[in-house]
Amino acid sequence: MFLQPHQEHLGLDISDRSIKAVQFKPTLAGKLELVGLASADLAAGVIIDGEIKQVEPLVRAITEMMIKPNFGKFNTSYVVASLPEGKTFIKVIDIPPMSTDEIPQAVKWEAEHHIPIPIDETYWDWQQVGHQASNNARLPILLGVVPRAIVDSYNTALSQARLVPIAMEIEAVPIARSLLPAEPNPDEAVMIIDIGATQTSLVVVDHGTIQFTVSLPISGRKITETIATTLNLNESQAEKAKIVCGLDPKKCHDAMGQILYKVMDELVRRIGEAVIFYREHFPTGHQLNQVILCGGGANFKFIDQHLADKLHLKVSRGNPWRNLEPSPTPLKPSELIGYTTAIGLALRKVGINNNHD
Repeated sequence: MFLQPHQEHLGLDISDRSIKAVQFKPTLAGKLELVGLASADLAAGVIIDGEIKQVEPLVRAITEMMIKPNFGKFNTSYVVASLPEGKTFIKVIDIPPMSTDEIPQAVKWEAEHHIPIPIDETYWDWQQVGHQASNNARLPILLGVVPRAIVDSYNTALSQARLVPIAMEIEAVPIARSLLPAEPNPDEAVMIIDIGATQTSLVVVDHGTIQFTVSLPISGRKITETIATTLNLNESQAEKAKIVCGLDPKKCHDAMGQILYKVMDELVRRIGEAVIFYREHFPTGHQLNQVILCGGGANFKFIDQHLADKLHLKVSRGNPWRNLEPSPTPLKPSELIGYTTAIGLALRKVGINNNHD
């Protein structure tokens, strides 16, 4: 969001417990082809709640991943990197009608009323979205704000890994870019739920742009740890049981269901609150009737069906490769969904779903 991207780059998704990288290149046929893909786990404590606590192991992990990718070979040092959702702010605000030259100062003034820290301690960016209903209507503005300390620490780590950060995006932006069609329905509101290792992010997209985001204290890793503790399994066994059995009552004697239902009830409650919030605070918003799941925590069986039954909404797992088909991918669907953010970052500047930039 904050810098103009170079033509050749890779998408780098940095989260608390893993890093993922993806690079594409255009073909003569006007399609996109996968150049390289890689992932690496991070030890607990390297990054905590989006804040880099240990620079050296992060730099080492990035460097090793770049040298030995899981697929293909990276051929650029330019990167578009993600910024942690829990440390960022993205929302549609509105300002009075005014000339283009006056907008930046008006946005800055309005932003100060929406963020919890002084605006001078942040990097912020904006773009006008949608259209004015009339000449006298207020201007809709998509605002993105990130603390300077967070951005500077990520820049430092990437530079030490001999990478050139040419853009950084709030995580919700590449997620929407990869999961939604290149030409989304402008008359439909969609909720994206990213169940990550350490938190769950909820994103509402309407009128062709992100409206607001919420971070929830629900995570795939906590679910796995609960399973491991309850059933006396190690983490690897618990993760496998979660994916294989999930909410299927016919698998594992429904042992997973008894554990997962409590987590799902909390998730359902939080989603319901977000739906009500959107309906009450965004009067021009469309009806929210579709939920798309992504992130590694969305992999266990029947989660989509269970949420659909409880929420009375259409719920499906996202396909981050939807705008790349029929280009082949070396990943299984269950693996691919964990690369949603990295794919969206890699798709920036290639003309796919750029209305979310």
